[in-house]
Amino acid sequence: MKTHAPSMLRVTRRSVLGAMIAGGTAACVGNIAPRRTERPLALAHLTVARELAADYGATLKHARALGYTHFGFPLGPQSPRHPPVRNPLEVASLCRAADMAVGVVRLTHTDDYPRQMQTAAQVGATIVAQSAADVFFTGPQRGRTTRAAFEGWMERLARMAYAAREAGLRLVYHNHDWDHVPLDGKTPIELIAEGFAPGEVDFEIDLGWAAVAGVDPLALVDDLGPRVLAMHLKDVHLSCVARDCRRFVAPGEGDLDYRNLIPQLDRITDALVCVEIDEPVDGLQAAARGAATVLRARAWG
Repeated sequence: MKTHAPSMLRVTRRSVLGAMIAGGTAACVGNIAPRRTERPLALAHLTVARELAADYGATLKHARALGYTHFGFPLGPQSPRHPPVRNPLEVASLCRAADMAVGVVRLTHTDDYPRQMQTAAQVGATIVAQSAADVFFTGPQRGRTTRAAFEGWMERLARMAYAAREAGLRLVYHNHDWDHVPLDGKTPIELIAEGFAPGEVDFEIDLGWAAVAGVDPLALVDDLGPRVLAMHLKDVHLSCVARDCRRFVAPGEGDLDYRNLIPQLDRITDALVCVEIDEPVDGLQAAARGAATVLRARAWG
């Protein structure tokens, strides 16, 4: 896996905002479930989507027993192809009933950003995430775009950032593997880092997707520094290419050395750590393994 050069993401102020800104079971973790005074640990909606559909409240209470303190969820469908989601205000209420705080919430595919930011503030979120640039899905090949198309999409990102700022929220961009592929010399992550100042648009770094792209996740987080407000933790089988091979697995089950990685991350960032596994066979078992890996690494670290 190649190392991400420390100087690669040096931030320069070129505000695209322009005049707008000027104006399993709990036993899996033993007795090391964190208290509120310890570092938080979030669970992403995607990990336990099937279990939530069966019993939302019970699933959140199970997650809390595993050691999760925060829960991240979408404000609406992530694309026109996705089904409706549970009302965010109801989800926030269920979080409170489970003794969990609202984590990072995800923007929907629609462009009514002031309304979405208002909803995010109402549910108690402080960070909202844009999961991907839609230009990676509208071209002839999924995950591919041009620099001109991406820079055009950044104008939309600027509108999101303005709406978040007006609502007192922080906006983060979530990376995938394609965000580390250069577009005429610069990667999408670099273009965002250089195009927006810290606090305008920051980052939620998915360590699994960075590793798939051949980027050292620890170096990437270190390079971006305080602009990393949240991280998604998933493990990766880097040699997995066959259709029946599960590339993404729970932390501790793949090729990333989370036992050593977690303490190093904790030393360089205060970003919210969130376990996310894409379409696991059993969501609660994956959540249990992820929590156990993170909490034990922190205990050992």
